[in-house]
Amino acid sequence: MPENTEACPSCGRPTPVGTRCVYCATVTDLDLKSLQLDYLKQSDSKVVEEPIQNTVVVVVQKTGQRYSMKTSKVKIGRDPSNQVVIPDDTFTSRHHAWITFEDGDFWIEDLGSTNGTLLNGHPVVKRQVLSPGDKVRVGHTELTFEVEKN
Repeated sequence: MPENTEACPSCGRPTPVGTRCVYCATVTDLDLKSLQLDYLKQSDSKVVEEPIQNTVVVVVQKTGQRYSMKTSKVKIGRDPSNQVVIPDDTFTSRHHAWITFEDGDFWIEDLGSTNGTLLNGHPVVKRQVLSPGDKVRVGHTELTFEVEKN
């Protein structure tokens, strides 16, 4: 094992000293509370949202249901308070992930879900940029991220 690494306590993969394994890392409860508080603060404040110039949709592959992104933050999960509701997938958390629009880019971020979020088959361990056609999996549900030019 290289000098500045140690074995991950969960999976044994070499991990830089003082960091979490990128394969096993999950959002801690403290991180999740911080994310939720930041979201609530932003929801309560009168922040001017960046306009979305194109028609942006998230498509549930199994049903073909299309959810338009009308604001710069869209939450995905089983809870009815989400903008993209996945009610019948018990492997999807109540507040599973969110898509945000910032500085001209769309981002996907897992919200500490139990089963994680996949982007094009790879775990989302930190927020990542989304591109048109990307496949997002929450629980057993696959979503496609689409941008239609206006």
